[in-house]
Amino acid sequence: MSERPAIPGRGRVVAALTADRLYEVEMPNGFRSMAVIPREGPRLNAEDGDGVGWEVELEFSPYDMSRCRVVTWIKA
Repeated sequence: MSERPAIPGRGRVVAALTADRLYEVEMPNGFRSMAVIPREGPRLNAEDGDGVGWEVELEFSPYDMSRCRVVTWIKA
């Protein structure tokens, strides 16, 4: 049985729940999700702040749309 591919998406960070690891992200349709940065994932520099207000590209789990991973940071 093949694994289902991740679902791409884009949203805006509305809250930093755990410094440099867990964020709450809001999609353009108002749906909110918890986004995590993988160990080898993209990190923000100290001068960029906590990431609130930034846009991000995401990969959603095909089994649970309330969880996703940050793929890329896009400065707002």
